[in-house]
Amino acid sequence: MTSLHFRPRVPVFDANVEVDTDPDRPAPRQTRAALLAELDRHGVERALVWHAHAERRGPLGANRLLEEWLGDDGRLLPLWSALPTVESLAQIKALHAQGRVRCVRLSEPRPCGLPFRPWAYDALLSFLTHEHIPLWIGIPGCQPDEVVSTLQGYPGLVTVLYGAHYVHALWLRPMLQALPNAHLELSRYEPLGEVEALRQEFGATRLLYGSWYARYVMGPMLYYLHHTSLSDAELALICAGNLERILRGESQHD
Repeated sequence: MTSLHFRPRVPVFDANVEVDTDPDRPAPRQTRAALLAELDRHGVERALVWHAHAERRGPLGANRLLEEWLGDDGRLLPLWSALPTVESLAQIKALHAQGRVRCVRLSEPRPCGLPFRPWAYDALLSFLTHEHIPLWIGIPGCQPDEVVSTLQGYPGLVTVLYGAHYVHALWLRPMLQALPNAHLELSRYEPLGEVEALRQEFGATRLLYGSWYARYVMGPMLYYLHHTSLSDAELALICAGNLERILRGESQHD
């Protein structure tokens, strides 16, 4: 009888985990120990983590709350959240001066009506580009034309587009074509055969495994990737290698 037990056959570094300390939203992510247990259960060695309060209460406090999740074991790495404000940029710069910023996530500005345009974001995007810090951008809340036209003005900025769903399939290819330094995180990208199709068109180096746990469960995309036609070398890139390269500040063209 075939075993139902699954373990990944390559190292895994989750590119997108959302943590939360809100007592009104009970979930298995309420403690660091519970999150580590979930990683262990799925064979995930490390994860980038960001705090959900960044969307509800702003990035400044969320980044402070994120500190308690990090620890000294190197398993949970910070994905700091930012908005294009003086205070938020000052916080990111201070963390960077301490050698603690390897990546930044754009908090959702739409609730306050701020478009993703250079006149609002230049200070943040210029700093990240100059310091070779990659930027995570959530697909569900973005306007694709704004993302493409703005990021084309910062061609050296490495980006990770996360949370794409099958409803975004028609514009993801043109977006990746227009932005050679953009990568696609796969947590919700479920169209059958699309991972192989994107690998064929753009190469495995443009794709990242992420779960967006605990909004979604951690295992399905990881299991799915292990049952595609990806080679083990390609699987190793998607599950960890590409993220490690991005966090070293290397672009597609280095």
